[in-house]
Amino acid sequence: MEVMKVALFGIVAVILILVLKSWRSDWAVILSLTAGVLIALYLVRFLVDLSQVLQTWETYLQGVSEYMSVLWKALGITYLCEFAGNLCRDSGNTLIAGQIELCGKVAVMLLGMPVLWMLLQTITGYGG
Repeated sequence: MEVMKVALFGIVAVILILVLKSWRSDWAVILSLTAGVLIALYLVRFLVDLSQVLQTWETYLQGVSEYMSVLWKALGITYLCEFAGNLCRDSGNTLIAGQIELCGKVAVMLLGMPVLWMLLQTITGYGG
């Protein structure tokens, strides 16, 4: 039900932006950015619930706290880069949006390299 509220808010915001764009394009951009920020702030509520679930898992799965921190960092990077990229794209800066998203992808890949290395060591029995 919560997601339906967010989706409905987004649809109403887009309709208002389309109507407003023909009169005042500068106000339409401001409304678009404001709607995006409000939805992102609402998302924080879902992230708190997700955090509680992952913390519960972490108590059952001892020894994986470093993996959970990698997961949290990757989640934060992806959300931040997606949000920033969409804001840039919405304001007409697709080049900057693409660069932000590329930077996020590379950062997540680098973040996951130690986990991949430990997995390869476990599989091959190397480095033990």
